[in-house]
Parts: sequence; C-alpha cells; structure tokens
Amino acid sequence: PQVSGVDSFYNRLPCSTPPPTLFPLNSFTTGFQNIVDAYGVAAYREVNPALFTIITFPFLFAVMFGDVGHGLLMTLTALWMVLEEKDPKLRNNNNEIWRMMFGGRYLILLMGLFSIYTGAIYNECFSKGLATFSSAWHVGPMFEKNIWNSSVLAGSQYLSMDPVVPGVFTSPYPFGIDPVWGMSNNKLTFLNSYKMKMSVIIGIIHMTFGVCLSFFNYCSLIFVLIPELFFMLFLFGYLVFMVVYKWVAYAPSQSKSAPSILLHFINMFLFTENPDNPQLYHGQVCASFVSFTNRNISGLDFPNIVISTLTALSSNSDVVVSPFCFLNDKNAAVIK
Repeated sequence: PQVSGVDSFYNRLPCSTPPPTLFPLNSFTTGFQNIVDAYGVAAYREVNPALFTIITFPFLFAVMFGDVGHGLLMTLTALWMVLEEKDPKLRNNNNEIWRMMFGGRYLILLMGLFSIYTGAIYNECFSKGLATFSSAWHVGPMFEKNIWNSSVLAGSQYLSMDPVVPGVFTSPYPFGIDPVWGMSNNKLTFLNSYKMKMSVIIGIIHMTFGVCLSFFNYCSLIFVLIPELFFMLFLFGYLVFMVVYKWVAYAPSQSKSAPSILLHFINMFLFTENPDNPQLYHGQVCASFVSFTNRNISGLDFPNIVISTLTALSSNSDVVVSPFCFLNDKNAAVIK
C-alpha cells in the first residue's frame, strides 16, 4: 500500500480554561449530585463530595427532623415513586414541583429512613412519645421523702421531680428519650436544647470532614488544609468539647452551679471574664486564650454573625433541668 508522504503533526495549543469534569451518574446519584452542583462543581481531579453527601445530607436532615410517623410517610411516598419510576405518566409529567420531587425520590427515601431512626431515638411519633419500655422516673420516692404531700399538691400548680432524690431517677432509658418527658411542662426546653446541640456537634464533624477532603498536595496541605483546621477545631471544635464536657462533668446535683457555655464562648472573643459565670474546668481562661490566639495566627477572620447565631446556646438551655413539671389539676392521678 502507498504510504503518505506528508508527516503527521500534533499541535499543542495553550488554554487557560480548566479541564472539564465528568461524573458518571445514575438515577440514584443524580439527586445528590444536583445538591452539590448547586454550591459548586468539583474541578478536574478534585474529590467529588456527592459520594459522601449520600449519607451525610439525609442524616443531618434527620437529626433536625426526627419523627417516626412523619419519616414513615416520607419513606412510603418515596418508595412509591421509586417502584413506579418507569411509569411514563410519572417520568413525563411537566409539573415543575413534581419533577423536582420525582428527581429526588432516592434522596427523599433516605431522608425518610434516617428520620425513622432518629425519631426512634427521640421517641417521637407524630410528636407523641412511644412508651416502648418502662419509664426510669418514679414519683413514689418524692412522697416517701415527704417532699410531696397533700399540702404541696394543693398549693402548687407545677411539681418538679428532683433526680437527686434516691429512687426518682433509676437509670437511663434503654433506647432514646424517656417518654415521660412528653408529660412535662419543660419538654421543649430540654428537647430543643438536646436536638440543637446534637445538630451542632454532628454538623461540625461533617464540616471538619469536608475540610479534610480538600487535601490535594503538599502546597494545599500547608496553606489551605492546616489553616482551615486551625480555624475549625480551635473555635467550633472547642465549642463541641465544652458541650460534651459539661454533659459528663456536671451531675444533676451540680446543675444549679453549671456555667453558661454561651457566655464562656463570647468572653473568649472579648478577652473578658464574668465573675458570675464560674469556670467550666480548672484553667479554662488560659485554654480559651490559647484557642483564640491560634485562631488569629491562622490568618482567618471570624464573622460576628457566629456569636449572634450561638444565642441558641442560652443559659436556660445549658442548665441540667429536672423534668416533669406536672400540671397539678390535670395530672394529679398520675402523680399519685
């Protein structure tokens, strides 16, 4: 055969446009990838966070939306869309809201399943408690110790059970929240504080994991990853430490003297000390100063909005509240 006499050539043209990225998707991963693309598309050779979002996004949603009943409704609705996904009437529907729901059917399915799990932990089904096991709180010792009597019942609208009294609180509930909290007057004070703090802790863990995914090479390790970890761990990580430490260190008998985490966190930025708010642990002032100084060394600014956001960690939420302020007129039979 005749060989061409023209030499082959290859021209390499310089281009400033970044290389395109290709994510092989299917009907299951499309919804999660759309969530990630709403914030930004991963560049060429970067880690695609959509893989991790499959678990982290529905789980963090379920932490804030934990209810067995509502989660079951979401699961059944999403399961119906998944089983009927090949139906042309469902796939070709032009309604914008329906197309958005149908495209995220697998996302809704996982959100419902995780909501059932966290709802079982919160012991809530359509905002009502599930008495799966016997309650660990008992009113008998309050009468045996003569803390409650007929005169107290007649003169008090609300009665507070004291966990310090032997026999009132026997042991932690086997799984989830004790259902007797549903009868208490301070139910929202306790549960909202618990759910909010769990959301903060899990959210900070997710953000720290996301920062670790930014590791690309030694240059990004030194100038990106380490400064961001300094910012995260010396601020929000220290906040998580204080929350967990207060849960562990302060028993019900010490709840009245428990300090406010919110005031400590704000004083750390103002370099002040509140004499009315005792230290959480010995040497906390020095530790807070080191944590805040390391934040300045990292060269990152801390927006003031974070302090206002942390107002949810109010002093009322930080106190270890004893439950079940019963309504005397309606629940006298329960108390007796």
